[in-house]
Amino acid sequence: MVKRLATVFLIAAVGALVIVVGCSKKQKASEEEAAKYAVKVGDWTMTRQELDQLIESIPENQRQKYRTPEGKAELADRLIEEEIFHQEALKKGYQKNEKVRDMVTKFERSALVSEYYLREIKAKAYPTDEEIKEYFESHQQKYEIQPIVRAQHIFSADSLKLVGLMKKVEGGEPFTTLANKYSEDDMTRADGGSLGYFNPGGYVKGIGYSKELSDAAFAMKRGDLRIVKWEKGYSLLVVNEVRPAQVRPYEEVQSEIKETLAAQRIPDVQKQLLAQLRKNHVVDNFIADEVALTQKTAEELWNLAQNSTDSYQRLRYYEEIVAKYPDGEYAAEALFMIGFVYAEELKSAPDADRAFTRVINEYPNSEVAKTAEWMLKNIDKPLPEFEDLQDLQKKIEAGSG
Repeated sequence: MVKRLATVFLIAAVGALVIVVGCSKKQKASEEEAAKYAVKVGDWTMTRQELDQLIESIPENQRQKYRTPEGKAELADRLIEEEIFHQEALKKGYQKNEKVRDMVTKFERSALVSEYYLREIKAKAYPTDEEIKEYFESHQQKYEIQPIVRAQHIFSADSLKLVGLMKKVEGGEPFTTLANKYSEDDMTRADGGSLGYFNPGGYVKGIGYSKELSDAAFAMKRGDLRIVKWEKGYSLLVVNEVRPAQVRPYEEVQSEIKETLAAQRIPDVQKQLLAQLRKNHVVDNFIADEVALTQKTAEELWNLAQNSTDSYQRLRYYEEIVAKYPDGEYAAEALFMIGFVYAEELKSAPDADRAFTRVINEYPNSEVAKTAEWMLKNIDKPLPEFEDLQDLQKKIEAGSG
């Protein structure tokens, strides 16, 4: 039986409807019915299994609420509300309304296209288990967890004061108690000087970014105690916990890699399939024909992209260069810039990964191929400061040398 779940999601998310089923007439259900079904309104039913499946499809931030018995009961009430309204709408003949029919047609079209995409395109783009494993083993740096430390400090502008406090700690006095009493850092004093957890060069609670303090902490072992001079003064620093760098377990990232590789392959799968299907359809794009009459050169498109401040507009210009002038002098750099825009402006690592990989595969002898390789390896790290692509290439070459 077809369920109208789109409306259910809306009702469940908004929660604006009043629970009315408590006033409805109710016949005693058999034990067999009660064990099988979650809800029933006349001849309409939803099984307990279907309700569980519905809950699993709800957005994560709402899902937990409906997993409890009370949450399931609340969702079941809302399903009943929706079905009551549905049946009443049918009685009034709203299904014959032109606007409603148009909405149903659009929803059906969207649902069919979505299902076709999942079955015929995305399903065929998924990698094998062997390919996933190979990708994981050859891209270990992408799944590396940075080392992390947890530390405390007692801050002072006077290093001699800290020498005295260091002796007290070594003599057995609690570090936290001394930090509460003597630290000159208002941000951390009440919390016993806690700096929390931080990565190498990362943000330190109450401190901000300090290379000196961070370098010192990561040069220490758990339990080490030392006085560190940094930009704002001196800290008596103690390291409470050290977690070394490690690679995330394969089992943890397997699904992530599967989706990443699928995302990279989907455009090619879709392009090949569409090329085959177009042969079976008569197609005219009259707007494209008009655009073709005023087609811009690769240089004109490049300049438009360079001068645009809108990321999506820039992508369109670069993509047009690659599509229309794949063998031209701007093609490799335009494909690289597609990856750059995705990586640095839109923060879409899978799309960036795909573009940089294409640069390496399709333009291996270009000047940007090595830069694309560097970007792939450092896609989650901050870039060095640069003025333009050529400046970025020089800085990367200097850094790798």
